[in-house]
Amino acid sequence: MGSTTSVPAPCLPRQYSSRFTHPQEGLRGVNAPRSLGRIRELHPISLIQLEMKMTFFAGWRWRLFPDVDSGDVLASVNDERRETRLRIAEREYPRTLAWAASVLLLMTVLTFIGEPSHGLHTHYFKTHVNDVFVVLLLFASAWLLNSGRIPRKLRAWVLMVNALALVLSLLWQVTVEGTPLNYTYAMFVVIGYGVTSLATGPYLCGAAVSVIAATFLAITGPVGHAFDWILVALTAAGIGAILLRIRLQSIVALADALTLAKELATVDQLTGVLNRHGLLEHVPDLWSTAQRYDESVFVAFIDIRGLKKANDKFGHDYGDSLILSAAQAARKVLRGGDLLSRWGGDEFLVVGIGNHSDAESFAVDLESSATEEALESEMGGLSIGIAAGLPGRNSLMDLTSRADEDMYRRRTANNANTDQ
Repeated sequence: MGSTTSVPAPCLPRQYSSRFTHPQEGLRGVNAPRSLGRIRELHPISLIQLEMKMTFFAGWRWRLFPDVDSGDVLASVNDERRETRLRIAEREYPRTLAWAASVLLLMTVLTFIGEPSHGLHTHYFKTHVNDVFVVLLLFASAWLLNSGRIPRKLRAWVLMVNALALVLSLLWQVTVEGTPLNYTYAMFVVIGYGVTSLATGPYLCGAAVSVIAATFLAITGPVGHAFDWILVALTAAGIGAILLRIRLQSIVALADALTLAKELATVDQLTGVLNRHGLLEHVPDLWSTAQRYDESVFVAFIDIRGLKKANDKFGHDYGDSLILSAAQAARKVLRGGDLLSRWGGDEFLVVGIGNHSDAESFAVDLESSATEEALESEMGGLSIGIAAGLPGRNSLMDLTSRADEDMYRRRTANNANTDQ
């Protein structure tokens, strides 16, 4: 039936690629998920990790692609969660800093207006020059974050520096003006920073420095009730950490839901290969790669002969088995980097980098693979057409149309030879 050596499955995107110990193994798992005991026999340690660490979505993907290592699945899920968190942070960080700068600027202006002399004097500069500095820092950081000039890995730390500057500015004013209200504002900033930071490490560092500064001020400064203020600082840091944890959990749920929706939108659930939408998402990358190395691209159009007749005569379960066998026949002869997609009900499309000779070799190999899968018959046999060209001059639809025409020419020629 087939070799027992490992067969790569490049018809899926890289994060879904796997090794099948038997050519039929991966596809059988799509419609007939293994029992929990059977999975334990194959992956006893990985299953424990799966049960303890993975969400509903990851378990769903395990059932859809049972031969995918749980480590690969975990890495893919974690990547999506991290990417979702970073996208949210990219949108929220500049807005948060701009709002904070605007509020601080408004408070500074109102304080200036409320000055008895309504003028610029030495006391005003001594007490509020740091406010102006922090406002400028917040606005500058918001602009830098919004422009994308700061690397992704450093953006959470930039937000931490700004939050810390605002907290220390408020605490410094407590020592200058002796106004306990500014201490309260500083604690609210710590809590608000916990909600917006979206990064545990930077938040813990910033909160720790804030607590240390607040503790030092409570002990040495004019605030009084030192123990009460230390307790308030610790409570604010704790509340911020709790809110951060809740926010991160909600982002995890959002990322998992988005990933599941993407999976359902791009993967054919019957065969486990890409659907049309999934293929169209990956083709631009393949076209760009081919252009970068000045290579041609090819398309192989595959049609299952007599599928409607098989459905009418034997039922749709038998028709589904023909579709699965066709997918497996194509899967076995794919090269690394080729894309396999279920283009329509009885049609598959293979897209890869290579010239017409490569496409012709693929067609020959697929015919041999189809024979192994017992597909060469009136119902279930494969008709194949190919087309190749330079990616800069040919779109996917151009090559698909030419491959479809080539498939019909070959089918007509084969029928004529059969009649003779």
